[in-house]
Amino acid sequence: MKRLLDVFSEKELVLAQGCTEPGAVAFAVAAAAEHSQGELEKIKIKIDGFVYKNGMSTGLPGINKYYGNKTAAALGYFADNPLERKLTILADLEDKLDQALEIIDKVEFEVLEDKMPVYVEVFIEADNQVRALIKGNHDDLREIEVDGKITYQNESIDSTDNEVKELDARLKEMNIYQLIELLEAEFSESQFQLLKDGYKLNSTIARAGREGIGSGVGNKYRKRSDFSELNEIAAKAADGTGARMAGAASPALASSGSGNQGIFISLVSYYSAQYYFELSEEEIFKATMLAHLVGHYAKIYVGRLSALCGLFYAAAPGVLAALLYLAGKADKIEKAINNLISDTSGVYCDGAKGSCALKSLTAAELALRHFELVIE
Repeated sequence: MKRLLDVFSEKELVLAQGCTEPGAVAFAVAAAAEHSQGELEKIKIKIDGFVYKNGMSTGLPGINKYYGNKTAAALGYFADNPLERKLTILADLEDKLDQALEIIDKVEFEVLEDKMPVYVEVFIEADNQVRALIKGNHDDLREIEVDGKITYQNESIDSTDNEVKELDARLKEMNIYQLIELLEAEFSESQFQLLKDGYKLNSTIARAGREGIGSGVGNKYRKRSDFSELNEIAAKAADGTGARMAGAASPALASSGSGNQGIFISLVSYYSAQYYFELSEEEIFKATMLAHLVGHYAKIYVGRLSALCGLFYAAAPGVLAALLYLAGKADKIEKAINNLISDTSGVYCDGAKGSCALKSLTAAELALRHFELVIE
């Protein structure tokens, strides 16, 4: 097996265009549409409840007014090169919106209560019948079936599944000291560059939010009379998640299947490390990798998609762990995370949308508050 941190980086730190749930829906539809012939009659999508919930109300890249899984599915029907583009499939489809709206009433969903996330099964009825299945991760296209015959089967997914299962099993056995040992032993130049590039991409999305894309929560927060440098870190997180939920036309470096959590960890880790310490970029991004690892560790337990808000239960604990690691207080990380969770037990995920910017504000300041409590 490859080095564990390389597997983690390859599988869990990937680019996503727009929210990953409607991205998965659009990817599955696009993959099926490549094989569809004749006039479209219906697009039926069988989907697990978490993907349905998370993609109900979120914005789409470059699209105004229209949003969510249904619009994503209609746009996906007109997308090109799905196997290459995967979760960036929704990029640059603004000129397809009018066509998508013409077929949107032919899109229907069925929520499957017995399926674990991620599950997206698309059926396109036209002169032929095409089926495409995504299962496991958002970009795991398993197979395409045309008129009952398998025409595409991803034979590498089983080995990938095994790799991911082994990754999760090994991480699950580790305590925080062993996660840090893994980081110290395996953090590489390529991972540093990946995180640095991801920070730049996520900063671009945050800048779009500050310039007017999205709900503007960050800018409104900046008008507080007692606004501080620490508040600015939280505002940047709100800029990024708010813009992404509004459909900012820029890819994000996602973390364990979540673009919002990737943006949060990138920005809050970077700016809070700069605020509290005088460190090199290599040290900051190394700690950022620990934040991603801790966030992923949490999601092994609570689920890749769940009823809990990942900003509070994965991303904020990750940032807190990164800051305490940089402060030389690894022995305080576990108890600090327990305190953080005690502070916010019950924050649920009501779907990916503009209110994620509000949760980003709260989660960022929560992580920084608990770091300062430990330092004091």
